[in-house]
Amino acid sequence: MIKNILVPYDFTNFSELAFQKAIEIAKKFDSKLNLLTVIGSDIDTSGMDWVRSQEAHDETEVKSKEDLGKIKDSKGENVNISVNIIHDPSATSGILLFAEKNNIDLIVIGSHGRSGFKKLILGSVASGVMTKSICPVLLVKPLKK
Repeated sequence: MIKNILVPYDFTNFSELAFQKAIEIAKKFDSKLNLLTVIGSDIDTSGMDWVRSQEAHDETEVKSKEDLGKIKDSKGENVNISVNIIHDPSATSGILLFAEKNNIDLIVIGSHGRSGFKKLILGSVASGVMTKSICPVLLVKPLKK
C-alpha cells in the first residue's frame, strides 16, 4: 500500500511533471503527498560573512515555503499535501534522509532525461536517488516530441 509519497520539488518543469503524476497516484491510493525542497549548496554565499549567509538561507527558505504553499493550494485537488523544506549540501542525500525518516513508500521524481556522457558530467539527483533509495522510485521524464 502506498501511504506516503515524496515529490522532490526544485521549481522546474521536470519536478512539476513529477508532481502531477504523484497527484494521480495519491488520488488512486488515498495517499499523503510530501512536497520537498532541499536548500543547500546551490545558494551562492561566497563573499558573505556567516550572519549574511544564514540570512540568505533563511530568505530562500521563506520564499520556497511561500511558493510551495501556492502550488499546494492551486493543485491540491482533494489530496493531503504537506510542504517540507530541509537544508542539506546535497539534494540527493537530503531527499534520501527525508524519505527514510518519514516512512516514504514511493518517491516520484522528475528527470531531465539525460544519458551517457552528459549525465556523467552534469550529475543527476534523480539517478542518485534511484540507485540509493530503500523505497521504490518512479522516474518521470518529459515526453519526447
